[in-house]
Amino acid sequence: MKYKNIPSAIHNFGHSFLSYENYVDSDFVIDELNKINGKNHDIKIDWKTKEFQPKTMISDRITKSIGYWHNNINEHFKSQNVEFDSLKSFELIWENGKRPKVIATDDRGKFYEKEITNTLQTE
Repeated sequence: MKYKNIPSAIHNFGHSFLSYENYVDSDFVIDELNKINGKNHDIKIDWKTKEFQPKTMISDRITKSIGYWHNNINEHFKSQNVEFDSLKSFELIWENGKRPKVIATDDRGKFYEKEITNTLQTE
């Protein structure tokens, strides 16, 4: 376990989730998230609990996608020499009008925050 790898591990996970790698039910999840964010909604995904906000905007595609990505989250972090269970919190946050970011706190209480760039955003 390398704590120094946590920033890159959370960034890589968030970037992949918000990329065109995330294709579910014949459409890209990023396109749906862009529409939600474009309607002045903040988006939050708690990767420890799989909770999505705003709850009223969740779709079957988003639910399935979160499930698929969560099912492989341990392997993603392990491939970067990070134990997912060492994170006490891990969230993707996309506030309206801002770039998405990932935030996490490890089991030592250290806080991490990484902005996700190169994400297509609705203007």
